[in-house]
Amino acid sequence: MAISVGLNSAMRALLAQQQAMDAVAHNVANVNTPGYSRQRVILQQAGSVTLAGIGGGVDFKGIERIRDQFVDIQSRTEAGTAGDYHARATSLANVEATLGQIGQGGLQDSMDQFFNSWRDLANAPEQSAVRAGVIQAGEDFVTTVNRIAQSLENARRDANNRVATDISEVNSLSQRLAFLNGQIVETRATGNPASDLSDERDQTLDRLSHLVDVYTVQNDSGSIDVFVGGRSIVSGTNAQQIDLIRNPANGNYYDLEWKIDGDPVNLRGGEVGGLLYQRDTDIPGRIASLDALVSQIATDVNTAHAAGYAQDGVTTGTPFFTGTSAISLGMDASVVANPGLLAAATATGSIGDGRNAQAVADLQQALSMSGGSEDYSAFLNGIITNVGVAARDAEWRATSQDAQLAHLNAMRQSASGVNIDEEMVAMVQYQRGYEAAARVIKSIDEMLDSLLRLA
Repeated sequence: MAISVGLNSAMRALLAQQQAMDAVAHNVANVNTPGYSRQRVILQQAGSVTLAGIGGGVDFKGIERIRDQFVDIQSRTEAGTAGDYHARATSLANVEATLGQIGQGGLQDSMDQFFNSWRDLANAPEQSAVRAGVIQAGEDFVTTVNRIAQSLENARRDANNRVATDISEVNSLSQRLAFLNGQIVETRATGNPASDLSDERDQTLDRLSHLVDVYTVQNDSGSIDVFVGGRSIVSGTNAQQIDLIRNPANGNYYDLEWKIDGDPVNLRGGEVGGLLYQRDTDIPGRIASLDALVSQIATDVNTAHAAGYAQDGVTTGTPFFTGTSAISLGMDASVVANPGLLAAATATGSIGDGRNAQAVADLQQALSMSGGSEDYSAFLNGIITNVGVAARDAEWRATSQDAQLAHLNAMRQSASGVNIDEEMVAMVQYQRGYEAAARVIKSIDEMLDSLLRLA
């Protein structure tokens, strides 16, 4: 009985050490595999098999996948914040580049040239070339304003298109998570740990957390439930989809709705959250500021121009600009066709009267903006400064968040990644255990041989 117990224990030891060596080999093979979680063999002593209480050796209990769930949760939370900040920083960089056209060679220069042309007209209202110069300066101003407004609108559409792309990926990722849930539950039901499937699920969840802010719940069966915007997007093997619906007020942009019931999706954080903020709040605010400036200039110039008289000394009340927003600003077609309609003179002016043209030119220094506290240039400078500060802040936040995320990823790697030195130590340990078990078997074999010779 004792010899058979010893032989059985040694055989158990051989098998256990071999399985442990297999786990080490699997770890080493995946040392450079992204998202791989180190696996560790769980060994436990076998129960007593004799009346004397002698143990039955060692049992291979299973494979343990090494993860730090707390760090995983932290990392995904910070990944969502990083996605949000990067989306804002990228969009603001584009907006800043667009509004950079406001500076030298852009709107400020165009505005200066426009009002300077009116000063020239005030000095020589009878000269056709000077009148043509006013028309040209006005058209250049309108073109610059329209171009900047269109670029800002394009930035909004770019954010909207990126939202559409990201939501498509969110739907694909949620379906993949639901599928992996089913595979993991089935595999665990057979007694296997489903480690590799769990690694893929964690990687999928990591990507999802970059796009949208997620909250997860681990189930006893091995599946996870994933919540987005306060609602379940993955529950077991079921995945909910998000639909892109054309906004009824502006068909160029999408609203997000849950496909199952049409309720609005309340997204915060993640890349999608950052893009939505830029599309719906930040960029429209920049456009509104530009519109306020352009509308005031158009109103002031039109009022002053309508008060004067054309070159014929009779025609009056003609507007100079059409439209009241940056995107719609234009010039009155009759004035463009006939520069003689430019109202340079006052009601009592002679053919050389340019006092009304001077009144238009003087509007540039008038405190017409911000409740009478700023002129056009000061207000324009405020627009530039504001977006520059916002862009620098978003860039700083994104960089800081990257550093925080890198720290957490290093912690994840330390907990779950493969350390070659540690694996080599474990390999030697299991190798020595295997050799010792083999030595025990050899010794028992020699004992049996001795007994047989006695017989």
